[in-house]
Amino acid sequence: MAHSLVWVLACQRPGSTAVRRLWPALLPELRQFPPDEREQAVQRAGETPLNVLECIGMAVGLVAVTALTKYGAPEMSMVSRALAVLVNFAVALPLLVAVLGPFHVHRLRRGLRDQLRHRGGR
Repeated sequence: MAHSLVWVLACQRPGSTAVRRLWPALLPELRQFPPDEREQAVQRAGETPLNVLECIGMAVGLVAVTALTKYGAPEMSMVSRALAVLVNFAVALPLLVAVLGPFHVHRLRRGLRDQLRHRGGR
């Protein structure tokens, strides 16, 4: 899940200019790492386990998005159902990023803060 969300947020490979511009805005703690260590710091932060609040928040968010994007198709043709699935996906994906993304960013920030504590606050 973490890697796919990072891809959705960045839409670029980790060393690209877009990512270098995006991460400092989302992860202010990243500025405290030397530039050549930032990519690795984000990767290590991504390995931080979810805490209880993040797990509950993500579960509630997933249920909410599922409920919002639910549709009925009792008498639809196969083509209409396929089109409904594609539209539903197009609506659900940005909702999932908007709802689950903050929990992922929170976990990354927590992981970066932990790394900084272990480094001595550098």
